[in-house]
Amino acid sequence: MRFLSILPALLVALGLALPGSAFAAIKCWTNKEGVRECGNIVPPEYAQKETRTVNERGITIEVKERAKTPEELEQERAARETEERRLAEEQKRQQDQASYDRMLLSTFTVEQDLLDSRDRATGAVDASIEVTLAVIASLNRKLDDYKKRAAALERGGSPLPAELKEDMAALEKQIQDKEEYIDSKKQEKELLLEKYAADLQRYRQLKSVRPR
Repeated sequence: MRFLSILPALLVALGLALPGSAFAAIKCWTNKEGVRECGNIVPPEYAQKETRTVNERGITIEVKERAKTPEELEQERAARETEERRLAEEQKRQQDQASYDRMLLSTFTVEQDLLDSRDRATGAVDASIEVTLAVIASLNRKLDDYKKRAAALERGGSPLPAELKEDMAALEKQIQDKEEYIDSKKQEKELLLEKYAADLQRYRQLKSVRPR
């Protein structure tokens, strides 16, 4: 702080000792001890640090920022690459959206066409589920028959034939597979409904129509 308080006087003294044009080259920097120093030439060990050019009244007229560290340069490079990727992804998203919008408008002349397409797609899934449910019912009836035979054999004290056990296990596995298939079809239907709901909303935006 003492150094700062005498800085203007020091600069005036330097100004008297130097030609008028030379004074504009007075540079100030902070040394290793944290003290501000000034002179015509910045010492080499401080050349990469922040320096300030001051006028005869001690007012800063130019600031040269310190050189950036390798770590800072790497961070800036990584930030630039991240931003470039973000811009590229956003551009691709916009292009994909524009292409999808054109497909919507060219495929569906009116809103009802889109609704009919939704109903056909979900109806096909429902039909597949119904068929599978019928198959499961048939497999369950067959399994019940096997279980009755097994119960009768156990009541009579006879061991269950290996073939009967294998048949029962095979039926149970088929039933499980069919039930898992139905679960997957239900999920497929939910995704279809979500997709068509989004398509319908976008279609209305493109057509500028009010939802009914």
